[in-house]
Amino acid sequence: MATAARLTTRRLPAALAAVGLAVIWPPCSASAATPLDPYARAVVDSVAHPPPATPPALLAAAVKTADVEAFDAAVAYTKQLADLLADAGEGRAELLATLGDEAAPGSLLRLESVLAAQAPDLVAVIEAIDAAGQRRRSDPQRIAQAANDLRSPSLASRTAATTVLGRAGLAALPALAEVLASADDAGIRARAIAAGLVRDLGADGQQALLAQLASAEVRSWPGVIAALDATEADDIAEFLLAPFAVPGTPPEIRDRAATALEHIHRRCTDAAKPWQPPSRDEAVARIVGRLDHTLAPAAIQHDCRDDVAFERRLREALHLARDLAALAATEPVAVRLVFLARLAALVERPQTPPPPEPDSAHLGSALTGPDGVDVEAIADTLDLAVSRGLFRAAAAAARGIEEAVLPPDGPLDAPAAPLPPAVRQALVRALAVPDAALQFTAARTLALTAGPPPWPGSSRVVETLLHASAATGVDRVVIAHHDAEVAQELATGVSRFGYAPLVVSTGRAAIRAAGEHADIVLVILGARIILPSAFETTQFIHEQPFGDIPPVLVVVDPLDDAARGRFLTQSIVKFRGLECVALVDRMESFFLPTPAAEPGREPAPARFPATLADLAGSDAVAAEARAARATLRHERAEQAATLLRILRRRGWELPCGMSALPELASARVDSAGYNQPAFTPPPPASVDAALTEPTR
Repeated sequence: MATAARLTTRRLPAALAAVGLAVIWPPCSASAATPLDPYARAVVDSVAHPPPATPPALLAAAVKTADVEAFDAAVAYTKQLADLLADAGEGRAELLATLGDEAAPGSLLRLESVLAAQAPDLVAVIEAIDAAGQRRRSDPQRIAQAANDLRSPSLASRTAATTVLGRAGLAALPALAEVLASADDAGIRARAIAAGLVRDLGADGQQALLAQLASAEVRSWPGVIAALDATEADDIAEFLLAPFAVPGTPPEIRDRAATALEHIHRRCTDAAKPWQPPSRDEAVARIVGRLDHTLAPAAIQHDCRDDVAFERRLREALHLARDLAALAATEPVAVRLVFLARLAALVERPQTPPPPEPDSAHLGSALTGPDGVDVEAIADTLDLAVSRGLFRAAAAAARGIEEAVLPPDGPLDAPAAPLPPAVRQALVRALAVPDAALQFTAARTLALTAGPPPWPGSSRVVETLLHASAATGVDRVVIAHHDAEVAQELATGVSRFGYAPLVVSTGRAAIRAAGEHADIVLVILGARIILPSAFETTQFIHEQPFGDIPPVLVVVDPLDDAARGRFLTQSIVKFRGLECVALVDRMESFFLPTPAAEPGREPAPARFPATLADLAGSDAVAAEARAARATLRHERAEQAATLLRILRRRGWELPCGMSALPELASARVDSAGYNQPAFTPPPPASVDAALTEPTR
């Protein structure tokens, strides 16, 4: 008899199992409350006669009955399977691996989702089967043996080896590449089978092979290139140009690349036209064109909402940049695209919280070209990054200019040599980009390196630093509503989620508050506010000169669409063209959980976090990401205060009240009477914390 510690609670009596599950669960229903349709009833009956008794048969029966929503039968079969596994003793691990290896793709996942709702205690059984199957499929020794068996004269052995390698998926790629790298006549049949298996892996296999080609494992490149050739993909030619054209490439690699390029040429052009090996300059031009396309604004914007696609795009860009560096490309457009690809791979990778700023060594390596460090080339890269929406990369380029111009050990308040006009102009243009990190980094670089004013943009530097210095590190929300009672209700709602509300009554006040406070992370507007209207207020907020553009929630009232004017419909049409804006209601369920309709069920969560996440991304509501951004704002405030004091000592003309700089980041009471607590961040981990020290 199995125990609870052995993945089950009670084994079915042998007499009942012998006559089949139909004795316990009538064929006409999966449960007392859910009748089966005729097809599901037929499936249940066919599975139950004869009753399954072996582990593979029980797993198959559970999967089949779960697929037709015969949940009671699926649970019962899984319980029987759990009992057999618990009694398997020393053979349990082998039995689990066999079941997982032979299961149809996706079948275990579907069964697991059914059991999670119907019998959560049995989910561990399916998870154990799946994990054991994955371990067996990816076993290197088993894969290597199967790859060797592809050369066997026995059809049965080759068929079994093909099955093993096919189930291994991407884990079999290195072994398949080795098979394809061979050139002996006896391996022709094995190479044909391996090529078919590589083609079956599709785009995932192609990406994995490109990643191997970007690695430093040069010994594996002949097989990798042969495998890429076997995919018959037509969009990989640019990745094969460097292995072909780089001087000193081993002959075997060069020949493989040439063969693959010739095959692509024949597939994509007139087969009668002979293939001509590309020269070094032709290779550089083609790689530059592909890199420019990979980092095109439209392509980046298309993939930025999909972390996997965006990560793949960054990997491809870095791969192409490495190839251009290997070809010693000195053309200005090539150098700048290489810089941009390196910076994007360094700082633009999607993760929560955002990656920290790179240290000086990594930044210097990314921005060093064939002729060393050129600040004008870095400035061009900054403009290039801004034009393509890669604002983190642009901020890194701005900091790279600072690192290149300032001596590493010199005092911060020492006058610096004036920047070249083109570099200064690029940094001034960055001050107008609606991104707080880029604005602050550009202002800091200009303050430390641009020389004494006046020059175009010097006043904007001071204004940017003043705006950043006012941050307290507390997430604040502007609430603008003409009804004071409703405004207070909304303020109470956002405060439940850790936001500090700032309540105003007009659109003009909302615009002013959103622009003046560096901690504003959200704006909530009543749909009927005036002076100006909600739509005009949103437009002005989107054009604010400093900091990030906050998301906007426009709150509609229950009767806004009751009149013949169709106010709600008109609002939907108006706001549809604005980004990061959503129309929401103010029902109680927006900020509070909704009690469950049935006893024992979990209440529905408040809709506010999900709405904000859909509008501004999951980082807008994730506690860790919010805390990281709050800490960063406070660090910038301290750095901005230090920079303003440095500028004052250098003789810059600053607004009145600069003597109160140390208090700019302290607690205060706003005009609405909400006491904002002082924010105490952890010890700064950013390299920019050095700004608070007397030396760099």
